[in-house]
Formats: sequence, C-alpha cells, structure tokens
Amino acid sequence: MPWANVPITEKVSVHTENIVYAKVEECDMKVLALNGSQNAKGVTYHAIRLAAEELEKEGIALDVVHVGSKPLAGCIDCRKCRTNGHHCIHDDIVNRIIDMLPDYDGLILGCPVHYMGIPGPFKACLDRLLYATEHLEGWGPKPAAAIAVCRRAGAISTAQQLGNYLNCANLLTVNSQYWNIVFGWKPQEFLEQDAEGVQTMRVLGRNMAWILKVIEASKGVIPAPVYEKRVRANFCR
Repeated sequence: MPWANVPITEKVSVHTENIVYAKVEECDMKVLALNGSQNAKGVTYHAIRLAAEELEKEGIALDVVHVGSKPLAGCIDCRKCRTNGHHCIHDDIVNRIIDMLPDYDGLILGCPVHYMGIPGPFKACLDRLLYATEHLEGWGPKPAAAIAVCRRAGAISTAQQLGNYLNCANLLTVNSQYWNIVFGWKPQEFLEQDAEGVQTMRVLGRNMAWILKVIEASKGVIPAPVYEKRVRANFCR
C-alpha cells in the first residue's frame, strides 16, 4: 500500500467537476485543471471553461479540481515522498491529485494574483505536487498550461511563477497568441470586457487539443523520451 508509511489523520476526497463534457468516460483523452482560486466559480473557473469548450469540440474532456478554498501545509523538505510512493507526508488533497495525474493526458494550472504572485495555499499545493512527482511513472511528457487572472496588475509575474513549475517537470508548455492572462474581478467583467483574454483562452484550448492529437498520433511511430536518473549538482558542499 502506498500509504503504509504515512501518518494519516484523515482521508481527504477530491471532487472533480467536468465543466463541459457530459460523459467523460466516452473521451479518449482527458485534461486535468487545478483551480487555485478561493472562489470556485470566479474568473479563474471561467477562463478554464473557455479552454475546456475548445477541447470538448475536439472530443477531449476536462476535469477541474478546486484547490484554493482551504489552507494547505507547505513542503517541509522531509523527502518522505521519495520513499513513500510519491505521496506527501501531509495527507490531503495534494496526495489525491498525485494519484490522479497518470490518468490524464494534460494539465492546466489556473489562479488569481495575490500580491503579485500565486495565492499561498495554491503555491503550497504546487510545491509539494511537483516535488513529489519528479519521477512519477506515467507522467510526462504531457502538455501543460498556466493561466493567471488579475484585477489590475501582477498577471505576468504570476504567470511566470506558474510556468516555473511546468518548466522543470518534463511537461510541454502550451501557449496561446498572447500570454495566458485574463483580466477581471468578477466573471462578468472578464467575459464581457476582456475580449482579448477571452480569445486567448479559446486559442489556448485549441493549441492544447492539437498538441494532444499530435502526441496521440505519434504513439507507435515515434518513441517517447526515455528519462535518465536525475543528477543534482550542488554549488556549495
């Protein structure tokens, strides 16, 4: 059992919501979106939904997990995940997401701007998630995208922070015709006033669908990368 060495206080279930496609089991490919906003149905959700609608047109389902509504412990560098089936010593929603990842073909990270950066609970989630899954079998290379939402400023720095997680995880970063950022404090502001942001999300969904189909078509023709054991070189010893 992967949980054998984890001091578990409470099993936490994950509610995934398929926000477009009615019958996920009928889809050959699925994308997982992590919503790091405290507001489950705020601007971040609607930005993800626009991308999901384009994926759905290509027969690709998208499930969304709302991460940002509860406090999460940060990584304590205990490295138990290295010997515990990739699971974190903090048994919460992060471990549930780790279990889900191999079943998905792509990943989207989305969150609002908090003081020019990622909201605290979502950063704690991503720190632990990406560290624990460095060598997770069945994960990568897969397409992934990051979406930042802001009221006024901080979108670029937040998007860069989100991108840092994708850049060191053997993931294929998916972009759009502009930075993957949208503006709005309320969903209506975004959907009705940020026409460029709305279009950017649609293009993002189409680009991810195309990459997913290219990867699928290459199976059995072009072998996937074979990863080496990671080498770590500390500058100070």
